[in-house]
Amino acid sequence: MGKGKLWMAGLGATLVLAACSNEEAETPVPEEAEPETVASPEPRAEEFMELWQAGEYETLYEEFLTERAKSAFGEETFIEWQVELEEQLSLSEREIDWQVGEEPWLKNEPADIPLTISMDSVIGEIEFDKTLSFVYEETEENEAGEWFAEWDPSFILPNLSEGDNVSVQISDTERGEIVDRNGKVIAGNTDAYEIGVVPGNFDRDDYTERLAGLLDLSVEDIDAELEKPWVEPHHYVPLGTVRPDREKLNRLFAIPGTKRTKVTMRHYPYGESMAHLTGYIAPITAEQLEERKGQGYGQGDIVGREGLEEIFETELRGKRGGKILIEKTAQNETITAVDNSSAAGETIELTIDAELQQEIYQEMGDKPGTAAAVDPYTGETHVLVSSPAYDPNDFIPGIKESRFRELADDPDQPFFNRAAAAYPPSYVMQPITAAVAMKEGTLDPAEGIEIEGETWQKFPSWNDFRITRPNPGVKNPINLEKALVHSDSIYFAIQAINMPDDSFTEGLNEFGFGTAFDYPLQLAASEISESGTFGSEGQLASSASGQSQVRLNILHTALMYGTFLADGDMKKPVLFKDAEEENLKQDLFSAEQAESVRAAFEQAGDEEGHELAGKTAVIKTDGGDMAWFAGYDPKVGNLSAAVMMEDEKDAAGIAGALFSDE
Repeated sequence: MGKGKLWMAGLGATLVLAACSNEEAETPVPEEAEPETVASPEPRAEEFMELWQAGEYETLYEEFLTERAKSAFGEETFIEWQVELEEQLSLSEREIDWQVGEEPWLKNEPADIPLTISMDSVIGEIEFDKTLSFVYEETEENEAGEWFAEWDPSFILPNLSEGDNVSVQISDTERGEIVDRNGKVIAGNTDAYEIGVVPGNFDRDDYTERLAGLLDLSVEDIDAELEKPWVEPHHYVPLGTVRPDREKLNRLFAIPGTKRTKVTMRHYPYGESMAHLTGYIAPITAEQLEERKGQGYGQGDIVGREGLEEIFETELRGKRGGKILIEKTAQNETITAVDNSSAAGETIELTIDAELQQEIYQEMGDKPGTAAAVDPYTGETHVLVSSPAYDPNDFIPGIKESRFRELADDPDQPFFNRAAAAYPPSYVMQPITAAVAMKEGTLDPAEGIEIEGETWQKFPSWNDFRITRPNPGVKNPINLEKALVHSDSIYFAIQAINMPDDSFTEGLNEFGFGTAFDYPLQLAASEISESGTFGSEGQLASSASGQSQVRLNILHTALMYGTFLADGDMKKPVLFKDAEEENLKQDLFSAEQAESVRAAFEQAGDEEGHELAGKTAVIKTDGGDMAWFAGYDPKVGNLSAAVMMEDEKDAAGIAGALFSDE
């Protein structure tokens, strides 16, 4: 007990002494050291983002990752797994939005940089937010230190961890339809069946040849599919696709080991008559895959090829969706990392009349030619056809090499779109010459001129060059009506020569020569010559009747003849029902002048023995007699049309199928 008391007494003495000491002087407190600041991480972050977007993973791993990240994940995860997932999910076009915060930057504290990461994938666009931390570390190469990124797999996909398994479920959407002005489908979708076999149940010796014949394949084609490395006896091996033909399906399913899967197939109900408008769909080529990089396409995808299928691929394709699933091995669960909804493709509504187009195509009888019909008051295209053509259905699901070669080698060139080209028009050009001269004021429709003989030249200096007219016996004087009815080349040559300076050239340019239309399909521009000018008076005189280097596009021809119905106005040609009506040219000539040309057109039809109003022409070529008709039905007057046949004289007879009372 005495020891305890002594301890207490000693403690008290100590406290008293300490108190006395504090009263005499305070002990100084050491000052806290200022935090060490370093340079901004922005330059390193910017370089990191650029390399990341470019997929330079080796450089990022070696020069930009923290030692902790390298140790935790290694090259296999950071480099090889990223590349593997990019291929599996078709990841591309990575975009990174990021922003560095305000100073100061402390050496011992991470710099957190918010990111928004977006990229295209096999299921559409992926976008997510992350925060990337940069840590300041000293290295053997740089003792002063540098910023390094703290990376983990969740920067590849949300919630991704090392060791996880990634899978994808694609939600394909139905391709949009192309329909005509009456809602009739010209490119749509129909039910079909994918046919395959289970090798373990299929007797190749007994049935391969029969199956090949029904699927329009060779025995070698089927053998190649069944001998692929992944095939096992219990696997289903798809071999071909057939349309819902009951007889063929029954014969297929009579073969032991065959199986069917219902699928959707593209279908073109109007076949050849619409081929150059619709185009077709087919597996994407390597070139198209490169062109559409970053748009979610992958090997084996279907894409529009030619025509409207290609031009409106994005709208028709719709929005592909699906899910990216992550199997979390550590937690023994599967989560959805990305869930994108799909959207069906759009419906493209045309001004084309499918039934009328099919009728005119059939009238052309697979002979080389083209035809167009437009509403002169709205610019709507009712017909734009090229003959001969191919059947787009041959390309679904895939055209056979033998059939493709047959089409490609056909001397009538069914793949060539004649509606997009331009051709010598001969006398079909004469009303346009007259219209320009009337607008210029140098041609009076009622005034006649005296023309003698079959040939004419303005000056002897033209030497052997002379203008020849087809009907020299027409009684003088020759006015506009007589000249149009009898295709008097001399009359129109004189009218062209009488126009001052470059008036004829300028007038034709007003009609649209030398300028391609703003039109969904690429069409050749009509031309007065290869240079766009007349090199001599002789060339100008002969061009007045469509000779020399004059070339007309079929749709442009129909539009120009429509101006005589619309009293001098030309509408912009349109192909889509929702397109806004627009004047392309106005007041090309007066209503009175239009009436004088219409009267001549009707008289020309009577002379030629048909009920249409307009102009015909037959041109001798190396390939035969090229025939033209341009005009309208005076009883209806709802369409202006043009027909060109490369070797068929009765173009007006074919044009008769274009007009109806509806």
